[in-house]
Amino acid sequence: MSLDPIPINRLARRIAGPGATKTAAMIMLGLTIIDLRDAVGITQKELAKGILVSNSTISRLEKAEAPPEPRTVEAVIKYLQLAEPQRDELRMLLSRALEPEWFQRQYSDVTPKYLRRLLGLEAMAIYLTTYDVRLVAGLLQTPEYSSCVIRTGLHISEWDSPEIAMRLALRQERQERVFCQTEPPRCVFLMDESVLYRRVGPDDVMCEQMQHMLQIARFDPHVTIRFVLLDRMIAGNEASMAGGMAHLQFGHGGLPDLVYVEGYGKADYHPAPESSPEERMKPWPTKENDFERHLQLLLRISGEACASPAASVRMLEEAVARFS
Repeated sequence: MSLDPIPINRLARRIAGPGATKTAAMIMLGLTIIDLRDAVGITQKELAKGILVSNSTISRLEKAEAPPEPRTVEAVIKYLQLAEPQRDELRMLLSRALEPEWFQRQYSDVTPKYLRRLLGLEAMAIYLTTYDVRLVAGLLQTPEYSSCVIRTGLHISEWDSPEIAMRLALRQERQERVFCQTEPPRCVFLMDESVLYRRVGPDDVMCEQMQHMLQIARFDPHVTIRFVLLDRMIAGNEASMAGGMAHLQFGHGGLPDLVYVEGYGKADYHPAPESSPEERMKPWPTKENDFERHLQLLLRISGEACASPAASVRMLEEAVARFS
């Protein structure tokens, strides 16, 4: 399901390509192992017993909950008696999964743990929809706006700390990795109308931020900005007040779609669940799950509570005038 009438027809980005991430490779490695053992009718428990490891070791490998152990992957290859193309695929994914994630090289100390999976996946998406309740979406923030947001979370004695510069550099590189690709993702940013009024800094900072979003909304063909109107009841629904949500789609042949739900100092990740062939034949899911529940909420917010893109541009023009 998409929040935009444009269909998703793009192929997934190559998981082992030059722009691939460690996180994406870990997830694809786990999914590939699941597919390979399912193809020969072996359960997770049987695979663990066959290669003399614990069931939890295989579970962590398949769920990408920890970096893979090369000896475990090699044992899986041997036990399943894989053909050369399958062996090469697993080893290629393993090689990328063992490399550090882009933010681990310089920004590990200032990257919240709950955010790391999102940072490792969003540049791999081909379609990205976000909803932010209190602040301008992080991918759209100017350095000055971000600096004000970061300072409010620190003691005044820390305002000259190198940590601020590191956090700003992290946000800048995050934006570049998403938007400066040859084929950037198609992005829809839904933000509460209150972000147009909530002051995080002086007039010049606020005006620059509004002008930045206005330029993007007018001229970037890959980005749509819409505001959730304050007088719409749907915005008060469960989860929509949590702080933020994002729906990542990875295209045909890629990772499973993912919904990210952010709270205070934590986040939950809900991948699209696997369904049986019989289930896929039905016109709608018969079982509610967290992925569908949050995706439906995003769809309702977009369809029932948002100003149109054109109206949102006018709202940004008014915000620029207000802070000028």
